Amino acid sequence: MSTTGVMLDAAVSAALERLLPAALVGTERAPGWRAALSAAPAPLNGLMAALAATPDEDAAVLLRAAGVLALAARIGADGLALPAAAAEIPAADALPARPERRPALADPSSRAVVETLLQDDWPTGLRHAMLRRLAERGWRLPAALLPQALELAQREPALRAAVGAVIGERGAWLIRQQPRWRQLGEAPAQPTEADWTDGTLTARLAFLRHARAQDAAAARARLEAELGQLAAAERAQLVEALAVGLSMADEPLLMRLLQRDRGGEVRAVAARLLQRLPDSAQAGWLAAQWDALLKSESAWLGLKRRWTIEPPAAEGADWKAHGLDLQRPRHDGLGERGWWLFQLVRLTPLSFWTTRTGLTPADLMAWAKGTDWKDALRRGWFEAAQALPDDPAALASVEVEWLLALLGRDARGASVSEQAALRRRLPPAQRTALWRTRLAGDPVEVAGEIVLVCEQAALAGVPDPAGSVLDAAFLAELGAVLEAQWSALCAGQLDDRRCNDWLGRAPALLAWLPAGVPGRVEALPEPVNPTDAAVSWAQQQRTTLHARLQRIAALRRALEALPAAPAG
Repeated sequence: MSTTGVMLDAAVSAALERLLPAALVGTERAPGWRAALSAAPAPLNGLMAALAATPDEDAAVLLRAAGVLALAARIGADGLALPAAAAEIPAADALPARPERRPALADPSSRAVVETLLQDDWPTGLRHAMLRRLAERGWRLPAALLPQALELAQREPALRAAVGAVIGERGAWLIRQQPRWRQLGEAPAQPTEADWTDGTLTARLAFLRHARAQDAAAARARLEAELGQLAAAERAQLVEALAVGLSMADEPLLMRLLQRDRGGEVRAVAARLLQRLPDSAQAGWLAAQWDALLKSESAWLGLKRRWTIEPPAAEGADWKAHGLDLQRPRHDGLGERGWWLFQLVRLTPLSFWTTRTGLTPADLMAWAKGTDWKDALRRGWFEAAQALPDDPAALASVEVEWLLALLGRDARGASVSEQAALRRRLPPAQRTALWRTRLAGDPVEVAGEIVLVCEQAALAGVPDPAGSVLDAAFLAELGAVLEAQWSALCAGQLDDRRCNDWLGRAPALLAWLPAGVPGRVEALPEPVNPTDAAVSWAQQQRTTLHARLQRIAALRRALEALPAAPAG
C-alpha cells in the first residue's frame, strides 16, 4: 500500500470510530455526530457532508454514513487514493459509470438463489452456471452484490469471465477504482481504443488480440511501448497475446524478453512462444545443443538406427540467456545433470524429436523408458506440450500424436492438472475416446478430469465449458454410469474408499453437467440405514453426499426457472 493509501486507510478507520458512540448510545445522546461526518477523508468528505445536511431521520443517516465508510474500507485505501497511488487510472469523478444496458435482478426468490451461491461454499461449476444463466436471461447483478462477486472472481480465476459478463457498468466502474481488480471484467466483443487506454487488463488483452489480428506489427509496437510501465503479471498476460499472428517478426522482442525480463513468468511465456518459431535463433541454439547430446548409431545390420542420449557434463555459460533455470529446487529428484537435461527438453519443440529421430511420439516414449534419463525426458516433454496452441484446430497431426502418447500409460507420473491441461488441447473426438475407454473401470478419476478440463475451459473464457468438453453421446454414457454409481453408493454397495472419493468429485462434476442430469439425481434413493443402532462413518458420508447432490440439483432447477429480463 502507498504512503497516501496508509494515511487514508487510517482516516477512514478514525471516521468509523467517531460514529461508534452514536451507534451504541443512540443519536439523541451523541450531539454533534453529524458535524463529525464532515471530517471524513477526501474523496469522501463531499458525500459525507451531503449526508450530514440531509433532513432524514438521524438513525437512517447514521446507517448510510457507516455503510459508505465500511464500503470504503473494503475497497481499500489505495483504491480511494487513485490519483496518488495509480496515476494511470483516472479519478473516479472524472470517469463516472456509464448508463446501464441491462436491468438488475430484482425478483426476491431469484435474488435469494444468487446470494446463496455467492455467499456459501459451492462448487465452481454451480457458480459458473448461475452467472451464465444471469447473462443468458439478460440480467446483471444488483449493485449490493458487486463487491462480493468481484472478490469471488479474484479468488477463483475460472469465474472471472463469467463474473465480468454480469457486473454491468457499475461493476466496471468499481474495477477501475480498485487496482487488485484490474484483471477482472468482461472482454469487449468489439474492442475500442478506450479499452486499451482506460480499460481493465481483460479489456486491454482483448484489444491487443484484436489488434494483432488486424495489424500484427502495429500491435507489437504498441505493446513494446507499454512494457516498461507494467507489472510482471500484466506483462506476462499481454505478451501471451503475441500468439495471435505470431511470426518471425516477433522474434527480436521475444528474445529480448527471454534474456532480460526480470519476471519469471514473462520469460516463460517468451520461451513458449519461441517454441512455435522453428526458424528462430532459439531453435537453432537448441538444435546445436542436441548435436552434442543426442547420438545415433547403426543397428540391425544398418536397417535401423539406435539413439542414445547423455545430459550435459557441465553448465553452459549462455544457458541463462536462453531460458534455462540454473538453480535446481532443493528437493527435486532428478539430480543436477538430469535437471539440466529436463531444462533443455522443456524448451525444445516436440516436433524436433520426431523430425530428428524419425520415430513416432509413442516410439519415443518407449525409447525414453529404456534410458537412464526417462524421468527428465518425460517431464520435459510434458512441459513442452504446454507450449502447444490452446486451439485444437491449430495443432498439427504429429502434435496430436504427442498429446495422445503423453496421456497414455506413462502419464501416471504427471499431476491430474497437468494431464487435464493436455486433454483440453486435444480435439474433442480424441479426448472423448480416452475418457470412454476408462469410464466403466475408473469413473471417479474420469469425473475429476472432466471437472478440471471444464474449469480450464472456463478460465480460457469459454461461455459453455461443459458443452465444449462433452458431446451428447458421451454425456448419455456418463449419465448412466453416474446414476448407477451413485445409486449403488446410496444403497451401501460401494466400499468406503470409493464412497470417500465420490464425496468430493460427485458435487463438483454435477455442478458442471447440463441441466438434464440433475433430474436423475433427484430420483436417487435415500441412503440405506445401517442395521445396527450406531451410524457408521460411511453411512454419514453417504447421507452427506446425498443431501449435497439434492441441494445442487434443486439450485440448478431454480436457475433454469430464472425469468427473462424485460425487453428494452
